[in-house]
Amino acid sequence: MLKKMNLPNKLTMLRIVLVPVFIVFMSLPKEWIWPMWTAFGIFIAAAITDFLDGRISRKKNIVTKFGKIMDPLADKMLVSAGFILLTGLGVVPAWITAIIILRDFFVNALRMFGSDNGKDLAAGLSGKIKTIFQLVGVIFGILGVALGSTNMFGEFISGAMAMNVWVLMANIGMTVSISVAVIATIWSMVDYIVRFKSDINVEE
Repeated sequence: MLKKMNLPNKLTMLRIVLVPVFIVFMSLPKEWIWPMWTAFGIFIAAAITDFLDGRISRKKNIVTKFGKIMDPLADKMLVSAGFILLTGLGVVPAWITAIIILRDFFVNALRMFGSDNGKDLAAGLSGKIKTIFQLVGVIFGILGVALGSTNMFGEFISGAMAMNVWVLMANIGMTVSISVAVIATIWSMVDYIVRFKSDINVEE
């Protein structure tokens, strides 16, 4: 099957394969420093494949039905895994993870309905911003854990004096990135709803 795929689709499949590997390393005891650093590297590698497959697709004008379905799915798998695991470690609040995952379920339903009605509700600017800041936020979150931090989202506001400079920077980066991601996530959902209402007849 891989021999028949173009390069962007191969990168998408690689990202999907990396997700369970990332989950395994993130699930090992965080007292073991090396698995967390390995998970950090795997997540960055997977995020890079997201950048590369989009760039190659646009440059070479390669668009396939497989890519349209699997590329956003791969992104959601990677982001969801990152947020769920960081929530399990007590780093990201559960309500943030819930907003991000529930938005994806809702938007996927809209896109599936649109596809059945011959309409392609492709990701807009809000969706791209959302994905970038979600990935960056998770990267900073994993980095903080790899540095030995148990600090939660936003903790730099009250506990900055107790953190070393690297943990402080990781916490600030995570908090700012995820805050922007939450705003972009809600913005993206509203954007999809508006486009859905204007382009698709739910009575058909």
